[in-house]
Amino acid sequence: MRKLTLLVCILLLVVLPAAAQDDTFSITILHTNDTHSWHEPGSTGDGGAARLASVVSQVRASRDNVLLLDGGDRFTGTLFHVQWRGQDQVQVMNAIGYDAMTLGNHEFDDGEEVLYNFVSQLDFPAVSANIVDWGSFTELDELINAFAVLDVNGQQIGVIGLTTPETPELTKASDEIQFSADLVAVTQAAVDELTAQGVNKIVLITHIGLDLDREVAAGVTGVDVIVGGHSHTLLGNVYQAAIEGYPVIVENPEGAPVYIVQAGSNSTYLGRLDVTFDADGVVTAAAGDTILLSRYITPDPALEEIITELAGPVEELRATPAGADASVALNGDRRVCRVEECNLGNLIADAIRAETGAQIAITNGGGIRASIDEGEVTVGEVVTVLPFGNLVSTFELTGADVITALENGVSRVVVDAGNIVRDGAQGRFPQVSGLRFTWDPTLEAGSRIVSVEVMNEAGEYAALDPAATYTVASNDFMRGGGDGYVVFAENASNAYDYGKPLDQVLAEYMAANTPVAYEVEGRITPVNATLPPA
Repeated sequence: MRKLTLLVCILLLVVLPAAAQDDTFSITILHTNDTHSWHEPGSTGDGGAARLASVVSQVRASRDNVLLLDGGDRFTGTLFHVQWRGQDQVQVMNAIGYDAMTLGNHEFDDGEEVLYNFVSQLDFPAVSANIVDWGSFTELDELINAFAVLDVNGQQIGVIGLTTPETPELTKASDEIQFSADLVAVTQAAVDELTAQGVNKIVLITHIGLDLDREVAAGVTGVDVIVGGHSHTLLGNVYQAAIEGYPVIVENPEGAPVYIVQAGSNSTYLGRLDVTFDADGVVTAAAGDTILLSRYITPDPALEEIITELAGPVEELRATPAGADASVALNGDRRVCRVEECNLGNLIADAIRAETGAQIAITNGGGIRASIDEGEVTVGEVVTVLPFGNLVSTFELTGADVITALENGVSRVVVDAGNIVRDGAQGRFPQVSGLRFTWDPTLEAGSRIVSVEVMNEAGEYAALDPAATYTVASNDFMRGGGDGYVVFAENASNAYDYGKPLDQVLAEYMAANTPVAYEVEGRITPVNATLPPA
């Protein structure tokens, strides 16, 4: 009875009164984003696809007009994706009955063939207006349009998509695929085309982050609602973890409100926005909130069965011992490894340097996707930490180029009132081995590195020589210019990009150095700014 009561209370929390006149139209927009293959509940017991399906079914049973939308990044994050490469998402999303999605950057992680195999089997459209040229990938060009028009009980709803223009830097997307960074222009063009077709109710599904959502909302006319993703932002009115209230409201150039929503990440919350339009397609009311997919919600049995079947091979992978023990917890929290030195980052960078014999190793904090608990380490844990299948790369750089790389790595960190901002930090932050550096996040990006020292053969540090040449090791994603490390792609010499898989390198290094006891040891030192508790 407790489960049923809680679910009913959640659903009633945001229901608007039924339309009082025949010329109004009310719709409920349900939405997810950045689920990252988290089909099962998280560590708290909350979340998961089966509970999501249960709540979606309840809402559909109570409301006539419902859309379920997704803001991208279905791929990468758990062993489900390592095992199934998007085919798990096909089963889950089709079974729940999504109506549309946009592409996130992680949908490009495994290349265009995997993306095609995913999108081509969906029962609903994937949209993205700012992918302006698919090059030779004509099948994807035919599948993915700028927008779709959805029929909801005789009413036409225009749904436009946007994908972060940084996708080529963040993934292994082909150089042939061209993304427009002029998000206002491409969105306005799609709105104008929909308006010309007589569509006057328009939802923008984005994977660009909350800050850019605000900019687009303030620069485009004709968009009513923005369903966002990419920044993993929890908006909400009752949850302490929420960054802002739900929805965020921004005025467009004509002074009309645009309602922006986002629902955290990892299948923990479902967003719900109830919207009423008048006969001219003008929003007259909009209210809602995020819904925690609480452990007390009864999971949908059909989805549970699908997840159980998908989990079979995943469980075997999870349970395989890696031949190592961790005597301390190894911290891979994104709020830590993307703004400061973390002990798991030290471990991974040391493993890369030991594998290659390079003087310096640099790896991106965003490539670290999970932590490792104290105790026996399994293959599943290692692959969950490093799920991308990257290879180790070795090359040579001048000291000046090493500084340029570090400048890129710290360039996106934000400081607010003297505090380094942890939320929303980007993945380019460097975790290092064989060197240590001091940086000042209060200075302008590009001039934040204060000092750099390199370790010599005796284990002692000496100042880096900008004119000297150093051997450097990293992962092939960064070597190709990923996460803004263009200097690796353009200035490296004697490069070899086909080393061992990074997860294998880490597993072997841990097995050779078990029990593993890594600490934060002063490799990365910020000055003039404070790191608040994680």
